[in-house]
Amino acid sequence: MDKQKNEKVTIETLNDLLERFINLSLNDKGFDFNAWIKTVSEEVEGFCHEQMECGTTGCPGYKNECGRCWLVAGTLCGGKVQGKFAEKIESCTECRVFKDFIGGDPYKRQRELIFVLVHSLLLKTRELDEALAEIKTLSGMLPICAKCKKIRDDKGYWNQLESYLAEHSDIRFTHSLCHECVKELYPEVADKLAEKKDKEHIT
Repeated sequence: MDKQKNEKVTIETLNDLLERFINLSLNDKGFDFNAWIKTVSEEVEGFCHEQMECGTTGCPGYKNECGRCWLVAGTLCGGKVQGKFAEKIESCTECRVFKDFIGGDPYKRQRELIFVLVHSLLLKTRELDEALAEIKTLSGMLPICAKCKKIRDDKGYWNQLESYLAEHSDIRFTHSLCHECVKELYPEVADKLAEKKDKEHIT
């Protein structure tokens, strides 16, 4: 493994990286990105805050385990909060830390861009999994009372429909009255509204 890490990056090694990632992503649900990088490439010597002498300890890239600050979203490069990988990669590839590590090797640069792509895909997959988990909370059959329309939760308690949906989704309710309920609860108001509607229709 050490021999592979010290070999010069070639188009063959890049193809091997992509093939290994595809296999891992399909077959290993517990894929550890940082551990994978350590097995397929050399480590970054030192940290970016040491090379740039910025000393910003609150930066997400400060003493990052991977050492590749260009793989860390929200870094404080130049005193400004950087965005996600797709938003910051252009400035990162022009950074002295990245250029010094690449050393002008186009294949090495391509390998690091592959790492950025892989990391971005993993994060996007995680976001989609979390979104899917939220959707699943409201999937399937819900026991609902035929009369009062309360919903029984998985603990056996009966909840108001709006309370249940608000707890298990991002839905928020605003309350009003339909025409039928206005007639039942406030018949005088309903008559006035009907008269007003008739006048508007005539005019």
